[in-house]
Amino acid sequence: MTDKYIIAHDMGTSADKAVLITVHGKIIDSSKRDYPLYHPHPGFAEQDPLDWWNAVCDTTRSVLKKTGVKLEDIVGITFSSQMQGLVPISKEGKPLMRAMTWLDSRAAKIMRRKIWTPPRIEGYNIFRLLKFLCITGGAPGHAGKDIIGKILWLQENKSEIFLKTYKYLGAKDFVTYNLTGNMVKSTDLAVVWWLLDTRRNRNQWHPKLCKLAGIGVDQLPEVRESGAIIGNITKEAAKETGLFPGTPVINGAGDITAAALGSGALEDGKLHIRIGTSGGVAGHFTKRKINIITYCGCIGSAYPQKYYLGIATQETAGICLEWLKNKVLYHEEQLKKERHFNKIYQVLDQLAEEVKPGAEGLIFTPWMFGERCPLNDSSVRGGLFNLGLNHSREHLTRAVLEGIAFNTRWAMESLEKLYSKVTELNIVGGGAKSDIWCQIMADVINRTIHRVDDPQQASARGVALLASMTLGYINDYHEISKYIKINRSFYPNRDTRKLYDKLFQEFKNIYKQNRKWYTRMNS
Repeated sequence: MTDKYIIAHDMGTSADKAVLITVHGKIIDSSKRDYPLYHPHPGFAEQDPLDWWNAVCDTTRSVLKKTGVKLEDIVGITFSSQMQGLVPISKEGKPLMRAMTWLDSRAAKIMRRKIWTPPRIEGYNIFRLLKFLCITGGAPGHAGKDIIGKILWLQENKSEIFLKTYKYLGAKDFVTYNLTGNMVKSTDLAVVWWLLDTRRNRNQWHPKLCKLAGIGVDQLPEVRESGAIIGNITKEAAKETGLFPGTPVINGAGDITAAALGSGALEDGKLHIRIGTSGGVAGHFTKRKINIITYCGCIGSAYPQKYYLGIATQETAGICLEWLKNKVLYHEEQLKKERHFNKIYQVLDQLAEEVKPGAEGLIFTPWMFGERCPLNDSSVRGGLFNLGLNHSREHLTRAVLEGIAFNTRWAMESLEKLYSKVTELNIVGGGAKSDIWCQIMADVINRTIHRVDDPQQASARGVALLASMTLGYINDYHEISKYIKINRSFYPNRDTRKLYDKLFQEFKNIYKQNRKWYTRMNS
């Protein structure tokens, strides 16, 4: 029988990747196109929505050409995408400005002035907090990165755009609209806009919360489940993508939700680690809980009838390694030549391996653009602590890997306090390709780490298998995990236990002792 395929797009912060996957999860090939992230002012983080659309069209055509697959064997297209971006759209369906991405924190002061007004507990207006928790199951944070803050910022600072806006969309919504002509958002993404009534799974926009943001319910897209078929490729979109008109478009999910699917940790209480541009710890749960102080808790999952997705999200993970590569160890070609490797990340792994655990006391804090869990602080920034003349690029590289692992341990502990401790976690994301990083993770968090096959493709594989279930090639949700394999396990090293426990405590002390200083420097 001829294989059938799904094209799953992984729309990240730095690039879109089109992945051709069989309906049973075998990855055939992929194509990638980068796009820029703009920082015109401190706290701003913007992207051009047309860059997303052009990248999706280009990568789709490219992966079709590379593989030579027959168009009639493409049974669907779906998406994993960056979350909590905002694109104001005109009535003609055109973006009115660059998108404010999930990293954008320009609305922090507005959130404090308009939403989290006195009386405050831990920075939250207690009455509004209870209202948000009751209706949505969560609440926007202090950092100004949530949608309600972005909309309020537009109202104050770009009134002409605010008044012209017909719909507010996210990254995935904008692309699927261009494919189908329908403006639809997946439930998991709608939940973290904190304007959705999630009580008893009704999942409808709440008029009073929308009014708080200064908008009407009709300005938000329709909400449907991640596995829903939300339309078909139009004739115009077919010309742009190279696909057949009428090809089904399956809604898809946010990258965190998609990675949870692709991790294979689908049973109640199982956790996984994700090291992509951002990172964190997450797992599926049947009961919803939240800790607003550490900003971890539950959002909608890709299977909302049964599970919530418990998350402890961290803003900057793999992007810290990108920073190290591009801004610090920037003689890339020379490094590859010196070390006899074709890829720079192989060089970075070797540099880290040449230094003993603990990097001779050098600690890196990966809070490069504020932090969500467990700090919920937009003013915090990254740093290198205890730096001495004895430290080299090898120490710096290992410290970056260890610092992200310390932050992951802190996030994991926050999530475990809500539920229960685990003894093992799966790991996904581009960072999971590194053996040394996986071992550092196992040593720092003192848990067994299982790496899934092709970990950098976990999000794409997750939504592709969900689409496959929708299209009838997989029987049910739980069968998805059958098609996700573990390729290696990493076990904690007892010899590093005492050292990493000590450094972890000092890692937390860095924030506690400098919290007010960060506020003075970056508020």
